[in-house]
Amino acid sequence: MEVAQTFQTIGSLGNRAKLSALRSVINQDGTVLYQSYPQAETTVSPQAAYMTLFGMQQVVNSGTAARALKPKFGQYNLAGKTGTTNDLRDSWFAGIDGKEVTIAWMGRDNNGPTNLTGSTGALILYRHYLENQTPLTLNPPVPEDIAQMSINAEGNFVCYGGGVRTLPVWTADPDSLCTPLPQESDGDDSAAPKWLRDLFSE
Repeated sequence: MEVAQTFQTIGSLGNRAKLSALRSVINQDGTVLYQSYPQAETTVSPQAAYMTLFGMQQVVNSGTAARALKPKFGQYNLAGKTGTTNDLRDSWFAGIDGKEVTIAWMGRDNNGPTNLTGSTGALILYRHYLENQTPLTLNPPVPEDIAQMSINAEGNFVCYGGGVRTLPVWTADPDSLCTPLPQESDGDDSAAPKWLRDLFSE
C-alpha cells in the first residue's frame, strides 16, 4: 500500500489521496449505501512530480521496461519503474497510465530469493494485465515553470535551434540556461584569439 500511495501521488502530479480498499457499497437494488470520496492534498510540487513522471515514461520508452511494453503499448505514453530487492528476493513494477496506478509484486512467503528482477518478473505480470484491458494514454498537463528545451550533442541547452533532443526543464527563466550563439567577427582584430594576435604584434 505504501508503494502504491507513493506512485499515486506522482501520477496525480503531487496530489496525495488516501488509498482505500473500499470504493463503494451498493445493495441488491442498486442503491449506493456508501461511496468513498478521498480528499486529495498537495504533498509534492507539481513540477517535481511531473519531472519524475517524465523520467518514468523514459523507462518504458527506452529503459528497463521498453522491451516488454513498448512494442504493444508504446502509443499510450505509459510510465513505469522496475524494482529489485537485495539477493533477488522481490520483484516489483509500478505502472501508470492515464486512468490508474498499478503495482505488481512477486516474492516468496519465506523471503527466499525469486531469482527474478523487476523486469523479468513483476513487469511481465503488468504486461499480462494490460493485455486484458485498454490503457488510457498518459498525457499529464504541463505545470507552470516547466519549459520544453532543446539540447545539443554536447548536452548544452540551445534556444536557437539545432538541438538533438527536447526535454522538459523546471525553470522560470529558460533563456538564462541557453548557450549563446557563437559571435561572428566583424573585422575587429580583438575578436581573434590572443595567440593569433600575438603572432602579428611584433
